Amino acid sequence: MTFMMQKLVFLFSYLLIGISLSFAQVDSTFSPKTAFGQVPDSFQVTGKPISGMAATYSSKADGSKTTSGEIFYNAQPTGASNQFPLGTWVKVTHLKNGKWALVRINDRTSKKKSAPVIQLSRSVVTQLGFLRTGSAKVKIEKTVINNYQSNNNADTFPVSVKIEPVSDTVQIDTPGYIIKGKSVNGIASFYSSNLDGTLTSTGERYRNNKLTAASNNFPLNTWVKVTSLFNGKSVVVRINDRMHPRMKKKGRVVDLSRAAANQLDFISRGITKVKVETIIWQKKAALIKEQPDSLPAVTDSTVSQMDSSAIARDSTKEADNDAESNLKKEDGALQGIASFYSSNLDGTKTATGEIFRNKKMTAASNQFPLNTWVRVTNLKNGRSVIVRINDRMHPRMKAKGRVVDLSRSAAQKLGFLKKGLTRVRVEKVKKGTLN
Repeated sequence: MTFMMQKLVFLFSYLLIGISLSFAQVDSTFSPKTAFGQVPDSFQVTGKPISGMAATYSSKADGSKTTSGEIFYNAQPTGASNQFPLGTWVKVTHLKNGKWALVRINDRTSKKKSAPVIQLSRSVVTQLGFLRTGSAKVKIEKTVINNYQSNNNADTFPVSVKIEPVSDTVQIDTPGYIIKGKSVNGIASFYSSNLDGTLTSTGERYRNNKLTAASNNFPLNTWVKVTSLFNGKSVVVRINDRMHPRMKKKGRVVDLSRAAANQLDFISRGITKVKVETIIWQKKAALIKEQPDSLPAVTDSTVSQMDSSAIARDSTKEADNDAESNLKKEDGALQGIASFYSSNLDGTKTATGEIFRNKKMTAASNQFPLNTWVRVTNLKNGRSVIVRINDRMHPRMKAKGRVVDLSRSAAQKLGFLKKGLTRVRVEKVKKGTLN
């Protein structure tokens, strides 16, 4: 009788264990916003958890090849581990603060005994909250993904890129520009911070703090409005670079500067769904939105200086609608609009054959002979500076009322670096003349 009772208890216990295993820890509290912005909709934890130290990838690892053969990006939710097969999704939980994230294993760690059990991309580490310390004790659990529909943060998910022309109705978006032309829906990413200073497809230097972007869907120097479909935020950027062709297969339509990505608020998520629309600047904003021979430095860094509408008010308040009427001659002097060189033109050759330097007191003008010395007076604040004409402006600048394009040092002395444009009086002087 005792033996039979023991046998029944054993069978009952076995049944209870089997029932508990069949439910296998389905995480019902998962939300796309909880872990990583946009990740697999639902998953199931399987197998025994592994505990150990997690480390962080270096920011310089961006662009390197992983063991799986793909390119590593810190913006993606990936990691390296020797404990799981490549391509496995794992749930990584910070044991100190309880934060967790889903990570796909696409690389291997070192075989040394001191190596961490997992090495995580910086975006994952930011999510888990130990970017400052660089390492933390974590629990790692293998998962089975049940639904990939919302897996917009994985770097291999299929996305259909929708390219659609805008209807004939022109949308007036702001007083500064109108939306007209091609629009594209797809995935936006952003530049790695260590690419600051590298050359773009237009030949200028990429800067993390400027509002620029790379895209294969629009001509270079096209201005576009990028709107996050995740939070509705938008930013206007200039296309000045191209993406790698493989980015199209991943659904990427634009690669933004970090300043632009910050305005769209997806730095922590790494990528986001966006709508990219071509814009055309209106007439009043034409003095700001000009080609590279005028003010790219101002238009690209508007976020750190002032908004385009403010520049337009300052630069067009005194300018007439007829651009030719901006050129006025009084007592041998010339009045009109002054601009200044972009900082990335430093080192280029001028019309005299010498090298342009932003720190020198020189200028470009089509109204005076080369090597003429002129005094330029800011009519707004009365400041003046003497410069030597050693370059020419593009002919179209005259139609916009420009009389002189100054070096940045000269523009700084006249006090209009932040405004970008100002109305000036230009008169010939002899070298060394002070009066």
